[in-house]
Amino acid sequence: MLKVTYKVPALFSLKKFNDSHLLARSYEYPMLTTIRGAILSSMIERKGKVYAEKMFRNIKNAQIFIQYPKEYMINQCKIKRMSNKGYEYNYSEDTIRDWEGKYTVGMREYVLTDKIVFYIDKSIDDIIELLVNIDRIGDSESLVILENIEEVDAMENILIEWNESLGSDMDVYELYDWETKLNKKGDKDNGMNFNDVYIYSSKKSPKYKKRLCYVKDKIAVGDFSGDMCQL
Repeated sequence: MLKVTYKVPALFSLKKFNDSHLLARSYEYPMLTTIRGAILSSMIERKGKVYAEKMFRNIKNAQIFIQYPKEYMINQCKIKRMSNKGYEYNYSEDTIRDWEGKYTVGMREYVLTDKIVFYIDKSIDDIIELLVNIDRIGDSESLVILENIEEVDAMENILIEWNESLGSDMDVYELYDWETKLNKKGDKDNGMNFNDVYIYSSKKSPKYKKRLCYVKDKIAVGDFSGDMCQL
């Protein structure tokens, strides 16, 4: 299993799934959807669309574990509606509330964190090359710089699917992944396919699966099997 660490040189933001673009909280960690999407985008850049479409299943089925950040801060940024009239406004401390009432159209959360860390298996060809090429995880402004890739035999602070047998006295977190929906024969997937996620596809129709997860402090790589959340 590869441990992948990206530095976050600025603020990170990933809109919560059901929030409006004009009033958006941010997850403090990336989704499986954003990691897979970043790898797919990198593959299209490096290998071309035809190759990426052929290798889509490898990306979709790769084992990926998200590390919950140990330290982070959440900031809020007001979204302004800029216009010529707004620039001409006679701004002062006395008129700040009036100005914000007229020209503030929403709020967006940004996360201040040093690093984004996740674990991924080596089932994707040239995965290290693809990871090196990634420069954004989150929204288009969430820049990242690869810091380190190392092979490990244990994972720390990772998100694992919660179930009722674990009890309710723990924090749970949303985690979205690309949906898999096989037919009865198991030879056709009606879940997320390449044309559902490819940005220039006329058939673009994202299909996601939501998981509720908890944070597992540490687990050996060999202690899980099959689905990423089944221990």
